[in-house]
Amino acid sequence: MEAKKATFVCVGLLVSCLANAALGSTQSQQLFLSTMGTLRNLDPSVATVNARILSSNRNRTSCGSAANGDGVAFYCKNDKTIYVSAKLLSTIEKGYGPSAVRYLAAHELAHGRQHSVTGFSKNLVWSSVIDELQADCIAGAYLRLAYGYTPESPQGDAVRQFAYNIGDHEYLSHDWHGNPRWRVAAVSRGMRTGSPARCLSSKRFNYGSLVETGADLLRKRRQK
Repeated sequence: MEAKKATFVCVGLLVSCLANAALGSTQSQQLFLSTMGTLRNLDPSVATVNARILSSNRNRTSCGSAANGDGVAFYCKNDKTIYVSAKLLSTIEKGYGPSAVRYLAAHELAHGRQHSVTGFSKNLVWSSVIDELQADCIAGAYLRLAYGYTPESPQGDAVRQFAYNIGDHEYLSHDWHGNPRWRVAAVSRGMRTGSPARCLSSKRFNYGSLVETGADLLRKRRQK
């Protein structure tokens, strides 16, 4: 997503099929924020990530301006804040249930973990799809650890259905989030393992370090 040429780390989740849902309910907002609180306490690497619910048509963020559209949900690395529209939360709750709202919170918070621990693959490759699928996996692990979700549980199945429905085939887009089957596979893996580190999200695997290592090797080669 781009707003006045401001680049966001993550566009978030676009649910255009439910565009006519009413403006966000207090219940869905409370669920999102309570999930955020639970997951922040669970993972020290995201303890300082904040959340802001957008309810107006024009909003200023540290990553630029954002409209209160159906798909406004993103992590902004400039201030380590998740921005999400009230309307989107209501849309997801009405269409897919509370487990999907929790998944949204977990997915966006997973970008906070990437920012803190692994860096972003989009700094190395053209598409953000690797980051998005990794965030799905981390989200699944968070939900397993915090709420006991598994792919076979009713709550986990609701998450899988939501992940399938928001998968896309925009292969040529920089912000491609992954096709339906890939997204289901990623979040299911997270729910099975219950370990964010097994989603290639640990200090031992860091995209920022790969960039620095590559640059260092290039400098040494040029000096020969």
